[in-house]
Amino acid sequence: MRRTALLRRAPAGLIAAAVAITLAAPTNADPLDPIPGEGFFLVGPDIAPGLYNTSGSASPWAIYINDVPTQDSMCVWFTYSTPDTNKDHVVATNMSIGPMMANINSTVKAFQSHNCEPWTRVT
Repeated sequence: MRRTALLRRAPAGLIAAAVAITLAAPTNADPLDPIPGEGFFLVGPDIAPGLYNTSGSASPWAIYINDVPTQDSMCVWFTYSTPDTNKDHVVATNMSIGPMMANINSTVKAFQSHNCEPWTRVT
């Protein structure tokens, strides 16, 4: 009970500083390799430019309609010319249930992957 009373008397600035230090992300983190198969990544801080390969869809099942896999069964990726997911800024995209390559060159600002196995850098 006494600890609670002491905590209530702590200056608000001290608590805010402790929270800010705890929540701060590392500034010099290495780019991800492999890139996770699900997420949105900025080129530079999150991932390095290069040619990446995935083994395909991470879906545990494939659903076909008229011999065509459904979108939920496929791995899909996008590269963007800006650091956001505005579809007007898509540079390239592809979807497949099988292996794929994605060229994330130095002019690309962001990469998005959905339902894919991890992406490993080839070059």
